[in-house]
Amino acid sequence: MKSTLLGLVAAFTLAASPAHAVDASGHWKGSIANSLRLFLQFGKTADGKWEGTLKVPQQGFTTKVDQLEVGAEQLGFKLLPLNAGFTARWSEQDKAWIGSWSQNGQTVPLRLERSEATAGQLRRPQLEAIAARQASYTSLDVGFANPAGGGHALAGSFTVPRGKGPFPAVVLVHGSGPIDRDETILGHKPFLVLADHLSSRGIAVLRYDKRGVGKSGGVYQSATTDDFASDAEAAVAFLRARPEVDATRIGMVGHSEGGMIAPMVAARDPKLAFVVMLAGPGVRGELLMVEQLALAASAAGASAEAVDRERALNRAVFAAIVAEARPEVAGDKARQVMEEGERKGILPPGTAAVRARAFTTPWFHNFLRHEPGPVLQSVRQPILALNGERDLQVPAELDLSAIRAALAHNPRAVVEELPALNHLFQTARTGAASEYAEIEESIAPLALNTVSAWILATVGQGGSMK
Repeated sequence: MKSTLLGLVAAFTLAASPAHAVDASGHWKGSIANSLRLFLQFGKTADGKWEGTLKVPQQGFTTKVDQLEVGAEQLGFKLLPLNAGFTARWSEQDKAWIGSWSQNGQTVPLRLERSEATAGQLRRPQLEAIAARQASYTSLDVGFANPAGGGHALAGSFTVPRGKGPFPAVVLVHGSGPIDRDETILGHKPFLVLADHLSSRGIAVLRYDKRGVGKSGGVYQSATTDDFASDAEAAVAFLRARPEVDATRIGMVGHSEGGMIAPMVAARDPKLAFVVMLAGPGVRGELLMVEQLALAASAAGASAEAVDRERALNRAVFAAIVAEARPEVAGDKARQVMEEGERKGILPPGTAAVRARAFTTPWFHNFLRHEPGPVLQSVRQPILALNGERDLQVPAELDLSAIRAALAHNPRAVVEELPALNHLFQTARTGAASEYAEIEESIAPLALNTVSAWILATVGQGGSMK
């Protein structure tokens, strides 16, 4: 699930004139709200014009700045696509640009200090360890078709333990967005780490690029969760045909949206042996998104009053979308609610139509209307549902209570909250999305070991299913 540089923001003008000159060229760094790190580089082109680049590694965001103006003691620029801006004066005492960043109608202080280099590559120790050692499994590039989805081919990686099979196996199903087989995000590759861990413990793993992503065919833009579930079913069919795999011991591990898809597949396919939900939603998408956006705004420093106003607006917007089965009509209704939010000053001017379009894409419209409860109630297989205590995207308190209630009939269900982990199952300080890139850990060992131990206890490494 997605996040941006601080949302929609308000633009800014420059202050006036200097006392003595400062060389602004080179690399600079700063932090918004003591959490979101910015890196900037300023320099002159061959014709003497100033240009600049902004990087936000925590969000994988890089852009050229607009309307950069550099004076002897003044500096300012805008980000026109985001309606954002920064303006500052040079402080000789602090050796820094002391100024303000404007966003979402709010102004926060920001100081830029010299940096010796650009934002460097952050360490990813688990990926480094995988690359450095010899694997105890083989890895194959594979492809398979989804006849039910129009016949497009999906491409993936299939890791198989060494030794005598057939082995238990899992399909890894990604979260929302155009995600590749490794679920790559901000330099992390959680599915690569998870596949390595599982296959090192005797479990074959299939992970694949989403349709229309990487080497997979098909169209991503118009696809919904139901379409992605169809692709996941094709992945299961591929595993059932592999001689290395025990067809009676195939399960599915889904993260975020994938944690919604895995129970959908299990409910339709009684031969699927087990399900693991990693931060899978337990409540209707409409309710989840209201809380997700409120928690994200709070983590970004919005006041309690501003969070409450936006929560109320989002409730009205999503209720209007969910009530309308036709996405195009839902978009009109959502825009009308948001335009009222503009008039009341809750949203920046001119943003209602943009937001309405974003929330009424085929995927979003389908997601907001999806009810996980009835699906979970129909799952008869063993199921493990895990959430991180500090997950702000699929909050554990909200979702695990709903999942427990839906699975109350299933004696083979295990529902657990893992302490101190965020939405990516990293060990986190606050759980804010702004921390994802800075955390070196891709997946906490606690999460890896919990998943593998449960799977092996459920299906075993050899012989028949337990």
